[in-house]
Amino acid sequence: MSIPADIASLISDKYKSAFDNGNLKFIHTETKKTKDPKTSMPYLISHMPSLIEKPERGQTPEGEDPLGKPEEELTVIPELGGANDKSYKLLLNKFPVIPEHTLLVTNEYQHQTDALTPTDLLTAYKLLCALDDEESDKRHMVFYNSGPASGSSLDHKHLQILQMPEKFVTFQDRLCNGKEHFLPTFNTEPLQDAKVSFAHFVLPMPESEEAVDEELLAMCYISILQRALTFFQDWLNENPELKKSYNLMLTKEWICVVPRSKAFSDEMKIGFNSTGYCGMILTKNDEVFSKITEKPELINDILLECGFPNTSGQKPNEYNY
Repeated sequence: MSIPADIASLISDKYKSAFDNGNLKFIHTETKKTKDPKTSMPYLISHMPSLIEKPERGQTPEGEDPLGKPEEELTVIPELGGANDKSYKLLLNKFPVIPEHTLLVTNEYQHQTDALTPTDLLTAYKLLCALDDEESDKRHMVFYNSGPASGSSLDHKHLQILQMPEKFVTFQDRLCNGKEHFLPTFNTEPLQDAKVSFAHFVLPMPESEEAVDEELLAMCYISILQRALTFFQDWLNENPELKKSYNLMLTKEWICVVPRSKAFSDEMKIGFNSTGYCGMILTKNDEVFSKITEKPELINDILLECGFPNTSGQKPNEYNY
């Protein structure tokens, strides 16, 4: 797996050029850091009116694939991968939620509902290793929104990479703090924070980058994905319209999967993808921003509305394995 040593500079230079030339849409007006007084879950709530311009699922003309032939101005690396297999391209997100928000896209069309392959996971992890910089306190997250209720808007398979806000500690960070890497068994469940309303499955990653390979990443992913997919089996009688959807988040410290039941809260008029499920909440309109910054405990209810109930402490059944 070959990631250019100057990858951070390549992204930064391309972003500056695209921003200056108006090739991407980024308007960031206000951010508020807060936490839920009941669960202590930290939130970073950002008001981003530029996201109104981003097409939602179903708004891209049928048959059109914006990621298949991306704009040259947004293409950081057209061919990325192993020595003889350039399976991916690295693009700037046209509607970034923070500067230098990038997309790892398969060159050959694959669907966003497809499972991640061991190579997808390793390429994403290697990008994290190349982009993270302890000295500058730069830390990144890769995420994958899979399925119609996950907050994904495009069907061409892509993972997203963004820099985490400085000094922002997610609930997954707290959950994994001081814990050794492990794989779930019948007696050892993935980690869940009992205070958080929604189901989520988290595993600490090995401290050493050398210990992380395709096999380990695949085993982590499959073991927690199985937990997430169990919900669709359990809830299908109650909601026959359910379509398998989930969010995956990966940092060098942990991997997390969240099963999703809805992409959008009808009551609060706000949608979520993976970023929401680690506490980074994006709003498009003033009213919602005001409401949830004044009462951050509302967010826990909305995240549950769009997910499934927390199963912390429950014994697994045979479908989990």
